[in-house]
Amino acid sequence: MAQQLLKGKILELGSNENMSQVSIKNLNTDVQVESDRNGDFSIAAKKDEILVFAFPGYRTDSLVVTDFAFKRMYLTGVDDPRLLSEVNVNAMTNSRLEEERAKAQAEGQVANTVSGGGIALSPSRLFGKEGRNARRSYKLMEEEANNRDIDARFTRTLVQSFTPLEGDDLDLFMVKYRPKINFVKKASDDDLRLYVIDSYGKFNKLTAAQKEKIKLETQQ
Repeated sequence: MAQQLLKGKILELGSNENMSQVSIKNLNTDVQVESDRNGDFSIAAKKDEILVFAFPGYRTDSLVVTDFAFKRMYLTGVDDPRLLSEVNVNAMTNSRLEEERAKAQAEGQVANTVSGGGIALSPSRLFGKEGRNARRSYKLMEEEANNRDIDARFTRTLVQSFTPLEGDDLDLFMVKYRPKINFVKKASDDDLRLYVIDSYGKFNKLTAAQKEKIKLETQQ
Protein backbone atom coordinates (compact mmCIF):
# COMPACT_ATOMS: atom_id res chain seq x y z
CA MET A 1 0.00 0.00 0.00
CA ALA A 2 1.46 3.34 -1.05
CA GLN A 3 2.01 6.06 1.49
CA GLN A 4 -0.40 8.98 1.65
CA LEU A 5 -0.11 12.41 3.19
CA LEU A 6 -1.84 12.61 6.57
CA LYS A 7 -2.70 16.16 7.66
CA GLY A 8 -3.82 17.54 10.99
CA LYS A 9 -3.57 20.17 13.69
CA ILE A 10 -2.09 19.99 17.19
CA LEU A 11 -3.71 21.87 20.06
CA GLU A 12 -3.27 22.12 23.81
CA LEU A 13 -5.95 20.34 25.77
CA GLY A 14 -8.17 22.76 27.64
CA SER A 15 -6.93 26.06 26.17
CA ASN A 16 -7.46 24.77 22.61
CA GLU A 17 -4.45 26.88 21.51
CA ASN A 18 -2.38 25.87 18.49
CA MET A 19 0.94 24.20 19.33
CA SER A 20 3.92 24.81 17.05
CA GLN A 21 7.21 22.88 16.83
CA VAL A 22 5.63 19.66 18.08
CA SER A 23 7.64 16.69 16.83
CA ILE A 24 5.66 14.15 14.78
CA LYS A 25 7.56 10.94 14.02
CA ASN A 26 6.49 7.93 11.96
CA LEU A 27 7.92 5.03 13.96
CA ASN A 28 7.71 2.70 10.96
CA THR A 29 9.75 4.89 8.60
CA ASP A 30 11.65 7.18 11.03
CA VAL A 31 10.37 10.19 9.05
CA GLN A 32 9.98 13.17 11.38
CA VAL A 33 8.34 16.57 10.89
CA GLU A 34 7.25 19.48 13.11
CA SER A 35 3.97 21.35 13.39
CA ASP A 36 4.06 24.89 12.01
CA ARG A 37 3.19 28.11 13.85
CA ASN A 38 -0.52 27.39 13.35
CA GLY A 39 -0.22 23.88 14.80
CA ASP A 40 -0.69 22.31 11.36
CA PHE A 41 1.31 19.30 10.20
CA SER A 42 1.49 16.81 7.34
CA ILE A 43 3.42 13.56 7.22
CA ALA A 44 3.65 10.59 4.86
CA ALA A 45 2.15 7.41 6.29
CA LYS A 46 0.35 4.16 5.53
CA LYS A 47 -2.55 2.56 7.35
CA ASP A 48 -1.55 0.79 10.59
CA GLU A 49 1.66 2.81 10.93
CA ILE A 50 2.27 4.55 14.26
CA LEU A 51 2.85 8.27 14.70
CA VAL A 52 4.33 9.71 17.90
CA PHE A 53 3.74 13.31 19.02
CA ALA A 54 6.24 14.87 21.43
CA PHE A 55 6.87 18.31 22.91
CA PRO A 56 8.94 19.28 25.99
CA GLY A 57 6.78 19.54 29.11
CA TYR A 58 3.89 17.62 27.55
CA ARG A 59 2.90 13.98 27.59
CA THR A 60 4.06 12.07 24.55
CA ASP A 61 1.08 10.73 22.61
CA SER A 62 0.70 8.27 19.76
CA LEU A 63 -1.73 7.57 16.95
CA VAL A 64 -2.29 4.44 14.90
CA VAL A 65 -3.18 5.50 11.36
CA THR A 66 -6.57 4.00 10.52
CA ASP A 67 -7.67 6.53 7.89
CA PHE A 68 -6.52 9.77 6.28
CA ALA A 69 -9.20 12.16 7.50
CA PHE A 70 -7.95 15.44 8.99
CA LYS A 71 -6.71 14.81 12.54
CA ARG A 72 -7.04 17.07 15.56
CA MET A 73 -4.50 16.07 18.20
CA TYR A 74 -4.68 17.34 21.79
CA LEU A 75 -1.60 17.35 24.05
CA THR A 76 -1.58 17.96 27.79
CA GLY A 77 1.14 19.02 30.24
CA VAL A 78 2.91 16.30 32.23
CA ASP A 79 1.62 17.78 35.50
CA ASP A 80 -1.87 18.56 34.21
CA PRO A 81 -4.43 16.44 36.15
CA ARG A 82 -7.02 16.00 33.41
CA LEU A 83 -9.76 13.40 33.73
CA LEU A 84 -9.00 12.08 30.25
CA SER A 85 -6.54 9.21 30.47
CA GLU A 86 -6.04 9.51 26.72
CA VAL A 87 -5.57 13.06 25.53
CA ASN A 88 -5.77 12.05 21.91
CA VAL A 89 -9.53 12.42 21.69
CA ASN A 90 -9.35 12.37 17.93
CA ALA A 91 -7.93 8.84 17.93
CA MET A 92 -10.86 7.40 19.91
CA THR A 93 -13.36 5.22 18.11
CA ASN A 94 -16.85 6.68 17.89
CA SER A 95 -18.16 4.24 20.50
CA ARG A 96 -15.29 5.02 22.89
CA LEU A 97 -15.78 8.75 22.37
CA GLU A 98 -19.46 8.46 23.21
CA GLU A 99 -18.69 6.38 26.30
CA GLU A 100 -16.10 8.85 27.62
CA ARG A 101 -18.34 11.80 26.80
CA ALA A 102 -21.21 10.33 28.84
CA LYS A 103 -18.81 9.66 31.72
CA ALA A 104 -17.45 13.22 31.70
CA GLN A 105 -20.98 14.63 31.53
CA ALA A 106 -22.04 12.62 34.59
CA GLU A 107 -18.92 13.56 36.57
CA GLY A 108 -19.33 17.24 35.71
CA GLN A 109 -22.97 17.58 36.72
CA VAL A 110 -23.53 20.10 39.49
CA ALA A 111 -27.19 19.36 40.23
CA ASN A 112 -29.18 16.22 40.94
CA THR A 113 -32.85 15.58 41.59
CA VAL A 114 -33.81 14.47 45.08
CA SER A 115 -36.84 12.74 46.47
CA GLY A 116 -39.89 14.94 46.30
CA GLY A 117 -38.87 16.45 42.98
CA GLY A 118 -36.39 19.02 44.27
CA ILE A 119 -32.88 19.75 42.98
CA ALA A 120 -29.72 19.57 45.08
CA LEU A 121 -26.57 21.43 44.08
CA SER A 122 -23.15 19.91 44.67
CA PRO A 123 -20.61 22.64 45.64
CA SER A 124 -17.72 20.18 45.30
CA ARG A 125 -18.64 19.45 41.71
CA LEU A 126 -19.39 23.08 40.96
CA PHE A 127 -16.15 24.52 42.36
CA GLY A 128 -13.89 21.46 42.69
CA LYS A 129 -11.01 20.75 40.30
CA GLU A 130 -12.37 17.35 39.22
CA GLY A 131 -15.77 18.79 38.38
CA ARG A 132 -14.23 21.62 36.35
CA ASN A 133 -11.94 19.21 34.51
CA ALA A 134 -14.84 16.89 33.76
CA ARG A 135 -16.84 19.75 32.23
CA ARG A 136 -13.79 20.86 30.24
CA SER A 137 -13.29 17.30 28.99
CA TYR A 138 -16.95 16.99 28.10
CA LYS A 139 -16.84 20.22 26.09
CA LEU A 140 -13.78 18.99 24.22
CA MET A 141 -15.35 15.63 23.38
CA GLU A 142 -18.65 17.24 22.43
CA GLU A 143 -16.77 19.45 19.95
CA GLU A 144 -14.92 16.44 18.54
CA ALA A 145 -18.16 14.46 18.14
CA ASN A 146 -19.77 17.40 16.34
CA ASN A 147 -16.77 17.74 14.03
CA ARG A 148 -17.01 14.06 13.15
CA ASP A 149 -20.71 14.40 12.34
CA ILE A 150 -20.00 17.36 10.06
CA ASP A 151 -17.00 15.69 8.40
CA ALA A 152 -19.04 12.57 7.71
CA ARG A 153 -21.60 14.47 5.63
CA PHE A 154 -19.92 17.64 4.37
CA THR A 155 -17.20 15.96 2.34
CA ARG A 156 -14.96 17.00 -0.54
CA THR A 157 -16.61 14.26 -2.61
CA LEU A 158 -20.04 15.77 -1.95
CA VAL A 159 -18.88 19.26 -2.96
CA GLN A 160 -17.15 18.03 -6.10
CA SER A 161 -20.29 16.14 -7.10
CA PHE A 162 -22.12 19.43 -7.60
CA THR A 163 -19.33 21.93 -8.31
CA PRO A 164 -16.18 22.06 -10.47
CA LEU A 165 -14.06 23.14 -7.50
CA GLU A 166 -10.61 21.69 -6.93
CA GLY A 167 -7.23 22.62 -5.46
CA ASP A 168 -7.00 25.83 -3.41
CA ASP A 169 -10.54 26.92 -4.32
CA LEU A 170 -11.92 23.64 -2.98
CA ASP A 171 -9.93 24.06 0.25
CA LEU A 172 -11.23 27.62 0.71
CA PHE A 173 -14.80 26.55 0.00
CA MET A 174 -14.63 23.75 2.58
CA VAL A 175 -13.48 26.25 5.22
CA LYS A 176 -15.72 29.17 4.33
CA TYR A 177 -18.95 27.21 3.95
CA ARG A 178 -18.46 24.47 6.54
CA PRO A 179 -22.00 24.05 7.95
CA LYS A 180 -22.95 24.25 11.62
CA ILE A 181 -23.74 21.08 13.53
CA ASN A 182 -27.39 22.08 14.13
CA PHE A 183 -27.97 22.25 10.37
CA VAL A 184 -26.13 18.99 9.65
CA LYS A 185 -28.12 17.06 12.25
CA LYS A 186 -31.50 18.00 10.77
CA ALA A 187 -30.59 18.34 7.07
CA SER A 188 -31.66 15.71 4.53
CA ASP A 189 -29.40 14.73 1.64
CA ASP A 190 -31.39 17.10 -0.58
CA ASP A 191 -30.94 19.90 1.95
CA LEU A 192 -27.17 19.38 1.85
CA ARG A 193 -27.14 19.29 -1.93
CA LEU A 194 -29.04 22.57 -2.13
CA TYR A 195 -26.76 24.06 0.53
CA VAL A 196 -23.65 23.20 -1.51
CA ILE A 197 -25.14 24.58 -4.74
CA ASP A 198 -26.30 27.79 -3.05
CA SER A 199 -22.95 28.23 -1.31
CA TYR A 200 -21.11 27.70 -4.59
CA GLY A 201 -23.10 30.57 -6.08
CA LYS A 202 -21.94 32.79 -3.22
CA PHE A 203 -18.36 31.55 -3.56
CA ASN A 204 -18.28 32.54 -7.24
CA LYS A 205 -19.06 36.13 -6.25
CA LEU A 206 -16.07 36.42 -3.92
CA THR A 207 -13.26 38.68 -5.07
CA ALA A 208 -9.62 37.63 -5.02
CA ALA A 209 -9.11 39.87 -1.98
CA GLN A 210 -11.97 38.18 -0.11
CA LYS A 211 -10.54 34.74 -0.88
CA GLU A 212 -7.15 35.86 0.37
CA LYS A 213 -8.78 37.07 3.59
CA ILE A 214 -10.32 33.63 4.14
CA LYS A 215 -6.91 32.05 3.61
CA LEU A 216 -5.31 34.40 6.14
CA GLU A 217 -8.04 33.73 8.71
CA THR A 218 -7.43 29.98 8.51
CA GLN A 219 -3.77 30.58 9.30
CA GLN A 220 -4.38 32.56 12.48
